[in-house]
Amino acid sequence: MSDQIDKPEIPSTMPDISVEVVGIQNEYGAECLRLGMTDLVREIGRYLDISSLDGITVAVDYDKALRGLDRGIEGLRPEERTNDGGLVGVGKSVVVKRGDEFRTHIVLLADHVCVLAFAEEDRNIDDLRTALAIVSHECAHVEEHAERDRQFPGVLIGYRAEDYIGKLEQQFSESFWGEYAVCRASAPWARNQAQRYRENVATRLNDARSKALEAIRSYRIHGNVERVLQEAGAALLEPLRMASYLFGHLDGIAEGQLPDIASQLEDTDPAIATAITELVSQMRVLWDRRGQWESYDELMAMGRTGFKLISACGVHATPQPNGTAYINVP
Repeated sequence: MSDQIDKPEIPSTMPDISVEVVGIQNEYGAECLRLGMTDLVREIGRYLDISSLDGITVAVDYDKALRGLDRGIEGLRPEERTNDGGLVGVGKSVVVKRGDEFRTHIVLLADHVCVLAFAEEDRNIDDLRTALAIVSHECAHVEEHAERDRQFPGVLIGYRAEDYIGKLEQQFSESFWGEYAVCRASAPWARNQAQRYRENVATRLNDARSKALEAIRSYRIHGNVERVLQEAGAALLEPLRMASYLFGHLDGIAEGQLPDIASQLEDTDPAIATAITELVSQMRVLWDRRGQWESYDELMAMGRTGFKLISACGVHATPQPNGTAYINVP
């Protein structure tokens, strides 16, 4: 008789939800993909809390699936895929409302996960790793959404801030934090993604300052202060957002001491490098204190880091007592 005692299996947090495959004409292939996706998400659910998952849609026409998703919330614009600067989205975790609860619905482009329809011996290992990275990333968004909603009910839809600057700070902060936390949580299933994240950071760093300067030059002609803030801000903050992915991933796969920030930012514009260093330090503290934030302002501080960078690069935005902002370009 063996003295070994089998450890009990970790139960999955995957709820009883629908996994829908849309646009694949071969019914057998569609069913295989549905079952493969269900098995994978159930397994991921043993390690990530996806109990607030609303459902999964795998679609050949990804854009149509996003636009047609019933979010259960009046007045929201239909979702659209990320498509900017050569970075094209293939998966999205969308907040929906079902009854009185906020949940998350995952929409995936079928092309990048169809490997899950194949028998294990027929799966290309690189394709499988890509699918695993995509699906685990979106499942981590489910967990992150739920964690934030539990501590600050209703924050997933709408603004905590009432003034113009505060709303922008919230947008920046939630974008940075969401990707850092999700990449850190899903890193064990995406160990081959580090180089891709580094390349994405490099792409956004390549012409961030020049795009911001071009926005300022254009402002001298059109004179629209909101436009210059939007255009310069978009160019300058994208490297910070991409760095959120990279450092979330690196911190997630780190064993022991977290990686040095400066070593990852060699030859980076000094102002942007300073902002990334401050941002990553803030996100690491927030990670260690998840569920114990004293107020949402702890998260909003990252948005202020973003505004400091925009100001350092020539566009100043100052909140006004009436909730507006004074924007100037000295």
